Amino acid sequence: AELHPSSSSRKFKGRVVFQGNRVVDQNYDAAIFQDLGSAPATMEASKLADFYGCVPGHVVEIADAVQAYIQAKLQGTPTYVCLPPEARPSWWAKSFPNRRRPVCRLLRALYGHPDAGTYWEQKCDEHVKSIGFKAVRSEWPSVYFHPRLRLFLVVYVDDFKLAGPAANIKEGWSLIKKGLEIEPPERLDATGKVYLGCKQRLEPIRLPSG
Repeated sequence: AELHPSSSSRKFKGRVVFQGNRVVDQNYDAAIFQDLGSAPATMEASKLADFYGCVPGHVVEIADAVQAYIQAKLQGTPTYVCLPPEARPSWWAKSFPNRRRPVCRLLRALYGHPDAGTYWEQKCDEHVKSIGFKAVRSEWPSVYFHPRLRLFLVVYVDDFKLAGPAANIKEGWSLIKKGLEIEPPERLDATGKVYLGCKQRLEPIRLPSG
């Protein structure tokens, strides 16, 4: 909203979320979730990807996952939600005429659920490892390297940054898209793309002659 109206990055989005402040169990006591916790990549990992992408013949590209959390199935204790009236299917009124607040089971890791981010992270981790990416270190979560393609991947929640040889970058994205829905990737170049809220621009360094 703070960007100039002519900016291509200026857009407004709506999102359906799990209202976590009104969650109870079958006895109407406050519900307790697993609270697994997620571990996104660090800013240092993002900068290392930038460095790797500056190697001659290498590039850096970024892409966002489409509605990331709900790509993962919700696991753990079964959770049921009450949809607001405007979101209920029209046939509910005929099928449940005497039910004031019908509920349905939550099947996807909806935004707002305490464990939604963790289940998305697990799905993402399992997929990228299945296509050949290897975790770099346990101390660096959500950071991977593909030995054959020599691609360095950093994942921060739903933001993907892929760096490596320009000849292999397309195949890397194709592998990722086999199990995850990803928006078309964009190259970090002189136009200054945004990653983690930071505007980045890659420029060649002119060394002094002699």
